[in-house]
Amino acid sequence: PGTGTPVPGGLEFEEATYLLRMIVRSGRTIIGLDLNEVAPGDTEWNAIVGARLLYQLCNWMAVSQGRLVAKGIGSADEKNKKK
Repeated sequence: PGTGTPVPGGLEFEEATYLLRMIVRSGRTIIGLDLNEVAPGDTEWNAIVGARLLYQLCNWMAVSQGRLVAKGIGSADEKNKKK
């Protein structure tokens, strides 16, 4: 989403959600999160991307805490069982 201080080479939406998935898949527990800046734009695009990212953050945090089950992401435990 838009920001007041854009940084060249910042994360794309897909990269950010990939990293969240890999964190959860590694067996780590997400205990907090922060979406600190979504600047308004000429359209609703920034707000939509910000909302989608926040939705993903909340869901992956719940999965990492065992409150939700995500199918098909694999986990560190599943990998160890197969060995």
